[in-house]
Amino acid sequence: VKCDQYWPTRGTETYGLIQVSLLDTVELATYCVRTFALYKNGSSEKREVRQFQFTAWPDHGVPEHPTPFLAFLRRIKSCNPPDAGPMVVHCSAGVGRTGCFIVIDAMLERIKHEKTVDIYGHVTLMRAQRNYMVQTEDQYVFIHDALLEAVTCGNTEVPARNLYAYIQKLTQMESGENVTGMELEFKNRLVNIMPYESTRVCLQPIRGVEGSDYINASFIDGYRSDPQHSRYWKYWSSWPFSSPVSVSSPQPNATRGIKTAHTKWMAKSADSGPLQEKCHQYWPAERSARYQYFVVDPMAEYNMPQYILREFKVTDARDGQSRTVRQFQFTDWPEQGVPKSGEGFIDFIGQVHKTKEQFGQDGPITVHCSAGVGRTGVFITLSIVLERMRYEGVVDIFQTVKMLRTQRPAMVQTEDQYQFCYRAGLEYLGSFDHYAT
Repeated sequence: VKCDQYWPTRGTETYGLIQVSLLDTVELATYCVRTFALYKNGSSEKREVRQFQFTAWPDHGVPEHPTPFLAFLRRIKSCNPPDAGPMVVHCSAGVGRTGCFIVIDAMLERIKHEKTVDIYGHVTLMRAQRNYMVQTEDQYVFIHDALLEAVTCGNTEVPARNLYAYIQKLTQMESGENVTGMELEFKNRLVNIMPYESTRVCLQPIRGVEGSDYINASFIDGYRSDPQHSRYWKYWSSWPFSSPVSVSSPQPNATRGIKTAHTKWMAKSADSGPLQEKCHQYWPAERSARYQYFVVDPMAEYNMPQYILREFKVTDARDGQSRTVRQFQFTDWPEQGVPKSGEGFIDFIGQVHKTKEQFGQDGPITVHCSAGVGRTGVFITLSIVLERMRYEGVVDIFQTVKMLRTQRPAMVQTEDQYQFCYRAGLEYLGSFDHYAT
């Protein structure tokens, strides 16, 4: 055990003279926030303490990208009142990750006030106060990467109440440039990062079939963590029909993918028109169909003004186990561009999530369009942004898309889609409590 748990999982525990009560726990994709009430025996004084635990730092090495860590640091700073006492920072040994946190925090403050950086000098200063602060070369490099990203991207988080003014500013021409701030933000500061193998969905291979473990799909973090999955993936962004390796047919891999991801929910943003072949129809319309080991039975179809809800029974013929899969297909996205209004798409996102909660089923949501990056990226971006708006009262479209692109390239594919995310977020403010649970 690298770090003993010094807080109660639930209820109240006593540690020496201090009584600690857990008031609240919020588990997000890359960190956890716990709120405690502390009482000292023999005293009526109560002190509230908030603990932030970053859960995305690997056991060995450093995070693949600094984006989640910077978001974690910003959240802590925004929640720490100016009159608060010193912040307690720890990891297991109290020197490696702890040192990284302190250096990055101190340098960001220095950049803000002095417009200069001295990482080497600050690490040297800290090591005069505590040995081995910033323990490895990887950690030292990570500090540089984090500060470079912070300086390059800036702070794009904005209070929800200021979103309209922020969008107005982004749509103005930049001084000395022939482009708007929105164009600069999308084209110059959002870069694609090739996804790591760790985010790829791997199918269970079929014996003797080369490439049968491949599907063009990625696990994507949502806003909150899913306690049923050790890596807390919430979304599966996929186009199951673009496999560069040879497989017997697209349909079996799509159905096997659904089983592999343990999904019971699908959100599909459709191409308009019956002749579109950008995404093959991978489900039976009227009667049951078999895809390798899996039998799919259509059970019901409900046609709504802007989407279709289908229910299927998927049975594994090898063991007879079945599950119900519900597919939501958004039908109001135009063939070119984006919807004129975000209201219908916001309603679609709300219906997907509310129905999932209504049935109380675990497992990720499978999200796809044709390429699995454009409309899929918009769906996942808005899902995260709207939930964060409800919970924290802040909006950060830029960092949300940037985070998604560390897990799958080209998420939110066009500038029109990027602007649509801003407009939809603004429209959502008009009905802020509409989907609040």
